[in-house]
Amino acid sequence: MTPDIGDRIRLIHTNDRYTKLKRGDLGSITDVTYLPEDYGGQAQIWVRWEAGSILALIDGQDEWEEVE
Repeated sequence: MTPDIGDRIRLIHTNDRYTKLKRGDLGSITDVTYLPEDYGGQAQIWVRWEAGSILALIDGQDEWEEVE
């Protein structure tokens, strides 16, 4: 399920080995875009993280959960 702009999420796992984000970090979704079909076509979930960074999560590769 692709979340909506403004939803709050909690990071479970990301494949980005360069980020300093960790499991449990919270953020708000700012945009949802899609990779070109040549690159899989997955949704990119752009998040402004409370830890101070902006990082897109890839649907089907990264894991998160919606928080109330």
